[in-house]
Amino acid sequence: MRIIPQIVTILLAGTLGCRAPQPVHLGQLSGWTVRPDNPSADLGKLTLTPMSLGWHVTTGPVHAIFFKPEMAASGNFTATLDSYFFGPPGTHPEGYGVLVGGRDLSGPSQAYVYFVAADNGTWLIKRRSGNRTTTVIDWTPSKAIRTVAPGDTGNVENVFTVHATGDSVQFSINGVPVASRPRSELAVDGVVGFRINHALNVHVASIGVTGDP
Repeated sequence: MRIIPQIVTILLAGTLGCRAPQPVHLGQLSGWTVRPDNPSADLGKLTLTPMSLGWHVTTGPVHAIFFKPEMAASGNFTATLDSYFFGPPGTHPEGYGVLVGGRDLSGPSQAYVYFVAADNGTWLIKRRSGNRTTTVIDWTPSKAIRTVAPGDTGNVENVFTVHATGDSVQFSINGVPVASRPRSELAVDGVVGFRINHALNVHVASIGVTGDP
């Protein structure tokens, strides 16, 4: 029996003027799409709160990707995600960050490359093909990653950048290069979005892609 992935379309955005931000139920929105790793995940546990700058996401038990099909890139490009991690950190660090090279993201043959960091000061690059993931670079520490101390309820900003040129793909956090891979090794042409794993509280200030000469 083929399992149909649970796909929900949402709109992430919006200045609410002087109104206090309120969580938005997925069924009330349209525009973007959220896809959980687990087709039977309870998306009622995931919340999205529009803010004057970006939107706030709490994932509960859900690992998910968020994307807009028309936000795509190919050739030479730079994809950037500006995010804020909110404490207190969980007991088991989970990743959040940017994805590139998205293809068939609403179908059974989904594929993408994701570049994420965790609040223990490490980052990871993986590729997904269907239900399988392959590690490109395993969890690696970097002083470029800003973290929240255990028990702290504050937040830190981390900016993820993927810069694709004719022969290489460079990965940076907060403007600091952390990795580079041959373009031939990674299929990065496609939809740009972001990924947030479970039990995380993250504010996405902005996400975008620019073409480079």
